[in-house]
Amino acid sequence: MHENTEFRREASNISWRTAMPGTSRYSVVAAGIGFFHITEITSGKVRGFRQRYQDAWELARYLER
Repeated sequence: MHENTEFRREASNISWRTAMPGTSRYSVVAAGIGFFHITEITSGKVRGFRQRYQDAWELARYLER
């Protein structure tokens, strides 16, 4: 497993993370070299992945709807 993935998974276990009204539910997280995960902020679950940051950002915006 790539070392960046371990750091991302550790951060998802923080219990105080909650979605505030008016904020996004998804974030784009670098998961390796040229690879990005779209992660749900409240649960830390990966909802999608893309190889380009722009494509990952567009998917996160699409999931917000």
